[in-house]
Amino acid sequence: MLATIASLTACGGGGSAAPGSLPATAIASTAPIEVTPDAVKHRPGFLGAFFRAVGSVPYGVFSATAKLTAPKPYPSPSTNLFGATGYCDAVAANGVSISTGYPVDATKLADIVNLDVKWTRTLISTDFDDLSHLFGAGQFAFPDLDSAQCALARNTISPVIEIDAGPVQYNNANPPQFTPVQVPIYKTAADYGSFCGAVATHESETFGSARYSIPGNEVNSNPQLFPGGAAQVAAYAQACYAAIKAVQPASVVYGFELNMEANVNAPGFVGQLYALGCKVGTCYDALSIHLYMPYPVPPAGTPCFPNPGGNYSIQCIADIQTAAHAPAMHVLIGETAYMVPSTVPDEATKATAVVAVFKKFGLQNLVDGANYANVDECALYPTGYFSGACLIDVNGNKLPAYGALQTLALAHQ
Repeated sequence: MLATIASLTACGGGGSAAPGSLPATAIASTAPIEVTPDAVKHRPGFLGAFFRAVGSVPYGVFSATAKLTAPKPYPSPSTNLFGATGYCDAVAANGVSISTGYPVDATKLADIVNLDVKWTRTLISTDFDDLSHLFGAGQFAFPDLDSAQCALARNTISPVIEIDAGPVQYNNANPPQFTPVQVPIYKTAADYGSFCGAVATHESETFGSARYSIPGNEVNSNPQLFPGGAAQVAAYAQACYAAIKAVQPASVVYGFELNMEANVNAPGFVGQLYALGCKVGTCYDALSIHLYMPYPVPPAGTPCFPNPGGNYSIQCIADIQTAAHAPAMHVLIGETAYMVPSTVPDEATKATAVVAVFKKFGLQNLVDGANYANVDECALYPTGYFSGACLIDVNGNKLPAYGALQTLALAHQ
């Protein structure tokens, strides 16, 4: 689409994403620069979407009718991903490969491939993939994440891997008893950091370079996950960031998946973290924000919430950069969408609005990409504010906004 983000290659290697080429303390301009359309015409890969490696249908991306079976023995990293001896396709002694043992839903995959999506926000399950607190150090299971990534890599799509700080399972009994207990968050920041390091090691060995989102979704408005507030968020983010960078120093780590609602004051939260030492180079390389702009898109100069006269405007990006004391910091739009009828009155208007906002985001040269937050998950939001945001309805019909985004993506290859 409209901005370049490096993707994983089919052979397991990959380039670094745009922010990875900047020094951690780089500071230049004081606000996003709106440039001419010609300057951003050839920025493929801007459009992102969810491709969820966890959760039941319709939340997850795995086939509802298939029995999920990990290959056994599990394959070791190889020099290639595909083919009879490739990491994704090699058939194990139990008759399945990573790709066939955890088959992704072909329709959900096609929905993003045909949309020309080039990156995804892909969540790893701390609850099921981290078994180290149940069966001992070094015990992890990655078939769900690996199968999702194999499907993405086969279609030249790269994931931003979201490593949430919970939920996670611990064995709270004394050996030899086994009584796994799910807890909402890792018991310590060090525990969480250990898992982040394990994920980074796995990614480095199997798929090459990677990008990450830590330490959870909308952490600035999620007291259930982080009851300790900003200080706890900072501690967990620092532990995870350090662990990832120790293994993959060139990786790009996005922080916080910030809720930009007016009553939350996301810039104020980022400022709190900065005061705690949680900043570019210690907790993140860039920030991910959830910016659902109204339509018509607010004109240039419109303040961002919670400022007087504020709105969900493009100025929100600059305000986040300022709060982070990093005006040249890159930003990812981790979620954006238009909902019928809460933000637009009908599907035709939604199509127009979606194109307008993606063009607006695309003109910001420090915005790495934008994730349309609901391609085909109408069933997740049957009622309420977020209903009607999807691009494909529950019957599989592609709505006008799907075609509009597809045309825009293909036009900017």
